[in-house]
Amino acid sequence: MRRFELSEHPTGASSGQGVAGPLPAIDLDDDVVVIGSGEAARVRLPAEVARAEHVRIDGPTWTLLAECTVGGLVRAAGDSGPVGRGMTIELGKYRVRVSTAPADSVATPRQRTESLARELVRSLLGEGAAPSLEIERGTNAGARRALPPPEATLVIGRGDEATWVILDEDLSRTHAELRRGWDGVTVVDLGSKNGTRVDGVKVAGVPVELHDGAALELGDIVMRYHDPAERHLRGEAPAVRPSPPRPASAGSGALPAPSPWPAIGFAVIAALAVVALIWILAT
Repeated sequence: MRRFELSEHPTGASSGQGVAGPLPAIDLDDDVVVIGSGEAARVRLPAEVARAEHVRIDGPTWTLLAECTVGGLVRAAGDSGPVGRGMTIELGKYRVRVSTAPADSVATPRQRTESLARELVRSLLGEGAAPSLEIERGTNAGARRALPPPEATLVIGRGDEATWVILDEDLSRTHAELRRGWDGVTVVDLGSKNGTRVDGVKVAGVPVELHDGAALELGDIVMRYHDPAERHLRGEAPAVRPSPPRPASAGSGALPAPSPWPAIGFAVIAALAVVALIWILAT
């Protein structure tokens, strides 16, 4: 089993927001491991720094499918070599250290690799990329709350014990708890009187994972879960609306179109002058 440890390059991390805390290692027992930005990659990085399939590790051999830095040297696509102890691969501002996993390691589930990829994307997108909840229906409709950093919780309820207090009679004092962990964002009901549902399915005492766009129902309150990083990984870019044309202002350098009326007036006056001249000569 191999261990993959993700980190930000010291010089690259200074230019962005940075990952919120150290990332847990990824232990995989797959014969072939792909490092890249595509959905098939087992070690997934943002598309800004990696191709869909950038590096392939097949048993004891690594092969590059696109240029990157291996062991401190820039290598070209098609290069390959043995996977040495503590080999380091650099893609953009990220480092992937490959080593042998401890004997008692358990294979990392795929949802953790996806969650880690989202956290890396957040470090690129910066402020505003944290997952959040927005109340769509019920008390305080329109209110929005960002979830805390990984391994922290958000308790929703009407009591002072809650982290997000919403004064609604349908809510219990501590109604539901959300956890943003390294395996994703989950919600669990805390024994509320009116229950908790995700996309219409009742949540009991077992945490349920949330995905972008999910509807969270707490009694009669409906919230929408938003995750910009998940949309980014799906390749969904925000819609860009073209700006309406603005009229040219004084000093903008644009000249107004000339009016046709001066030319028409000049022609009328010239015609009247000719008629008057003919009348004078005739008399």
